Amino acid sequence: MERDASSPARDGHLPRQAQQGHERDRLSKVVRHQRIIAQLAASPTLRASELAVALSVSGETIRRDLLELHEQGLINRTYGGASRPFALEAARSDRRQVMIAEREAIASVVSSMILPKEVLMLGGGATTYHVARFLAARNRDITVITHDFASASALGTNPTIKVLFCAGRLHPGEGYLLGSQTIASINGYEANRAIVGATGIGARGIYDADEEAGAVYAAMIQRSAEAIVVADHGKFDQLAVAICTRWDAIDRLVTDRQPVGALAGALREAGTDVVVANA
Repeated sequence: MERDASSPARDGHLPRQAQQGHERDRLSKVVRHQRIIAQLAASPTLRASELAVALSVSGETIRRDLLELHEQGLINRTYGGASRPFALEAARSDRRQVMIAEREAIASVVSSMILPKEVLMLGGGATTYHVARFLAARNRDITVITHDFASASALGTNPTIKVLFCAGRLHPGEGYLLGSQTIASINGYEANRAIVGATGIGARGIYDADEEAGAVYAAMIQRSAEAIVVADHGKFDQLAVAICTRWDAIDRLVTDRQPVGALAGALREAGTDVVVANA
């Protein structure tokens, strides 16, 4: 008697037509990779077993996918899954050449917030350097505590601005000071506002590629009545090695584009005000 092609084979294997249909239903590798990256944009970590179920593939297939994405630098392969890749800070000279209009718009907005007689703490970085430039051009009778040579030089062009420079160990590539002496200097002051940048910002808070620089920014935030983070949209959902501060310690994010997704939700939950500067 002939076997019905629509019924399962007695040996447990699917009939040829069913196998072909199953193959057609499977996602291509390109689509799987796209979905893995998209899921990491919504969640900082993923488990391989959950991805295998969600994408209807074997554990071996998902492990190959994760390894390929890791080798391409698109994800970080972890034990049992994957995480977002860490952001690496480009050289400061290179960072100064990008997002100039966006950073100047951010700096202009921050400058307009500052009142005479205020005391500021200003972190190092490409965006905060633009803040220093705008403060020097537009503001008067303020005191700025900084550890950044370029920012101090820019501020020094305005004779009404008092610049207090922190002690510490020089980071030659970045042109600022860091280490225990820098933090001790910061802890000797109180300020109205801290203005700091970041290598990346995510739902958990602000990140820096250098943990010692991150510790300096965290100290500035702790010693100030108000904390302002300045970051362009290119920093959104970027992670780095050190988390400096969580959003519940940040009063305001000044950026050039409205955050969305998990980042926007985290900012709302923490009560962090978002100010969007138009470039």
